[in-house]
Amino acid sequence: MSYGISLIIKIGVAVVLAIIIGNGEVVMFNHLPVRWFENEGELPDRLLAQIESGRQRLPSTPWKACFVAMFGLMGTFLAIREGLQFELAAMVVLAIVLQMAICDQEYMIVPDQLSILLAIASLGFINFHEEWWEMLAGAGVGLLLALASWGLGRLIYKKDGIGGADLKFYTCMGLVVGRSGILVIFVLTTICQVIQIVYLALARRIELKEAKPMLPCAFVATAVYLLFLWNVLDVINL
Repeated sequence: MSYGISLIIKIGVAVVLAIIIGNGEVVMFNHLPVRWFENEGELPDRLLAQIESGRQRLPSTPWKACFVAMFGLMGTFLAIREGLQFELAAMVVLAIVLQMAICDQEYMIVPDQLSILLAIASLGFINFHEEWWEMLAGAGVGLLLALASWGLGRLIYKKDGIGGADLKFYTCMGLVVGRSGILVIFVLTTICQVIQIVYLALARRIELKEAKPMLPCAFVATAVYLLFLWNVLDVINL
């Protein structure tokens, strides 16, 4: 098969996936079981208000169009840069992480079911690691980084610097990208969080000590890594 035909097929797949994922993100979030958001038997106030008013959790307009456009651009870039298998695997992972980010942004709760789904999606990356144990090592490094962040928060601020959902994210994402990948994603996420906190603090929209959702920044970091840095930073050895 010629490069041109192969590229057309990959771009076509990217467009179809973008339409499915972009619309599916909104539909899925709006239909996630309410009990998945329970925390110690209670539901977030924002979710309760949405249930009482009958409003959608996430409005179709403009989010469906935004997500379709975003995944269309990311998918097309992956189609040009990578093979079809990596394109499919990366799009699935990005879709799951975005769903986690939406949950975190809206309710500061990420259902465990989404973490399990991310762990299962890591199977799509088995062929992209040189060693069979790399995924397990990545999960271990991700867990250690998250625990170190939690410990630092307890030491400096006398409170948790990272939540349980964040611990699960770094562990499961480590399965996907391996040791060097999860280190890069952790650093990028931290940088994104610092920029976000400084901006919001200067704009006087939040207090510095106020809890902020981590997964939106993690989604940005994951997208940057899978789109631009995969295989580029393999020189990092842990």
